[in-house]
Amino acid sequence: MDLMSSRNRLMPRMEDLGPQKAGLPLTLSLRVLQQSTHREKLSVAAVTIRIYYSKMVTMLRADTPDIGDGHAATEAKLLRRFRELGFYCLGPRLPLDLLQSVLDSMDVEITLFKGVINWTPSRIILLFNRQMKPGESTYTDLFPLEQVTLWALQIALMIAIRSNTPEHLLIHFCPLTRYETTSSGLSSLQDIPEEACTIIRVTARAPGDSSNTDRTPFSPVGQSMARGSPMGIVTGLDIINDPLAATLFKSLTSRSQGSLMHEQASGGTAVALADIPKNVRCHKDSKKNMTPSQDASLYALPIRK
Repeated sequence: MDLMSSRNRLMPRMEDLGPQKAGLPLTLSLRVLQQSTHREKLSVAAVTIRIYYSKMVTMLRADTPDIGDGHAATEAKLLRRFRELGFYCLGPRLPLDLLQSVLDSMDVEITLFKGVINWTPSRIILLFNRQMKPGESTYTDLFPLEQVTLWALQIALMIAIRSNTPEHLLIHFCPLTRYETTSSGLSSLQDIPEEACTIIRVTARAPGDSSNTDRTPFSPVGQSMARGSPMGIVTGLDIINDPLAATLFKSLTSRSQGSLMHEQASGGTAVALADIPKNVRCHKDSKKNMTPSQDASLYALPIRK
């Protein structure tokens, strides 16, 4: 944009803008509109989590005082909690070498606000990166894109769930307030503190993108406060009315173990549904046109009973 070629329409046209240059009524501002971090763009799939807990640094320091409470140390502590979740859920489903490859591919990034961790505008980003075969030093895709995306969507549901139904509360996980995988289920919705995390978005690498820069955004939760739909969470009614929430909940609570051999999956119902905005997929007339279930070829993260 050539600012010098613009003019105030209320003033007579002048070929020479010299007299006006010193008093141009222009105020320029710079805003950061980028939605993804560099590490998120390089990942296979990512879950962006909204943080509310102002005292989390203190609690993390008490959890592992030997690590410290700096930025990198806080990321390491949260990563350990997510890896414990992955081990708990995938341990019975995958051989040890594949399980370790999944855990090693996980990473955590905390976005900074003005150079420090501010527990209101900062975000936690759970990253699933490319995996490395046991005994090798090069990264590859041991699991198809749809598989990794399914894991990200399942974890998003576990964090976002808010319901008075005990079966729903059983799967609730929060990296800040409820992260012990062996703890018993919550008894009521009131047991989930207001400071618990919510979900902003899930993204994944675009199919066929060899450069790994294009991202596919998914919509596991609503981001609008309209019509009484709380932002960033999944309610008990969503488990009934939202086909994506229902599919993810069923996959998390399924008792079937399936095959331990990795199958090349061509897709999954949850991934297909998540690509549809929540207000569209929840519409009654659209449910009959939803993609039939294809999740049998994907490894879910079943919650142990």
